[in-house]
Amino acid sequence: MRSTRKGKRMEMAELFGLVLLLLLAAAGCGRQSAEPGTPESTAAAEPQTRLFTDDLGRQVEIPVHPRRVVTSEFSAEALTVGVTPIGLGPNDLKNPFTRDRLAGIDNIGDPPDAEKILELKPDLILFSQFMPDIYPDVMEKIEQIAPVVYISFQDPIYDVLPKVADAVGQPKAAADWIQGYEAERTKAQERVRQSIGDKTVSIFRIEKGRLRIYLSTNFGGYALRSALEAKAPAAVQAEIDKSPPWTNAVQISLEKLPEYAGDILLLVAAGDDDSQAAYREIRQSKLWQSLPAVKNGMVYELDTATYYNADNVTVRETMKEMADMLAAKAP
Repeated sequence: MRSTRKGKRMEMAELFGLVLLLLLAAAGCGRQSAEPGTPESTAAAEPQTRLFTDDLGRQVEIPVHPRRVVTSEFSAEALTVGVTPIGLGPNDLKNPFTRDRLAGIDNIGDPPDAEKILELKPDLILFSQFMPDIYPDVMEKIEQIAPVVYISFQDPIYDVLPKVADAVGQPKAAADWIQGYEAERTKAQERVRQSIGDKTVSIFRIEKGRLRIYLSTNFGGYALRSALEAKAPAAVQAEIDKSPPWTNAVQISLEKLPEYAGDILLLVAAGDDDSQAAYREIRQSKLWQSLPAVKNGMVYELDTATYYNADNVTVRETMKEMADMLAAKAP
């Protein structure tokens, strides 16, 4: 049985290789030779590809100036540096800050559809580093279509954005964006500092059967901690200090909430009926009503869709929204 599956994978790989060769041959037949000394021959003499080391440690030969980019999760970063993908994953299509700019772009699916990607004729593919582990057979096919660069989820501003920008040949655009972001961040930090002083802020999420405190990455964690530098309660800061880098959240019991709750509470409640029922139950509890933040009216409910992503655009926009909210909530 195992040899049969292996044989099928080999057949599929051979088929994809054949289709790719036919596409390349067709493209080559349409080109005309340039005479020596013409602009076309000069351009042809310039390097067309370069080696890029991705976050799996692979050296990948990629175009110097890619024109047709497919990506699973990094469309916000690509848009930031002036590159509109020709195909992207379904989660990126839900991003409220970028979806208008992505209208009409092909959804490659999850798991990604190798045949769909082949039809798009990309010259560069950007995927997260998890994809080969999650979809090994699919990625084996996709890697035969075009160069694939795997990028890890690290610091969205100072790690992911520069890597994506480098891969698509636009490193200066990333540096310029970061400079503008830092100017906005400085102003936002000062507003928050003047408004809430040393008050602590917690951000947590309620789902059916689960209560989580977010640390310093997604669901607003990065915008709150790394961008605004809002002070965390001691228990939350201890979790941040001891957790591996880029840990999203820790789950706690309801009884532990007073220990992790700050002077100001930011709340993400999932929109499904069960999670909303759990939220209503928590709000009606004596423990919830005894929290200083609740008593002082210092609770802010965050929109799940707005805070879901952790890309550079989401971080910048939620940072500004949080700054406005914290300033308004300050006594």
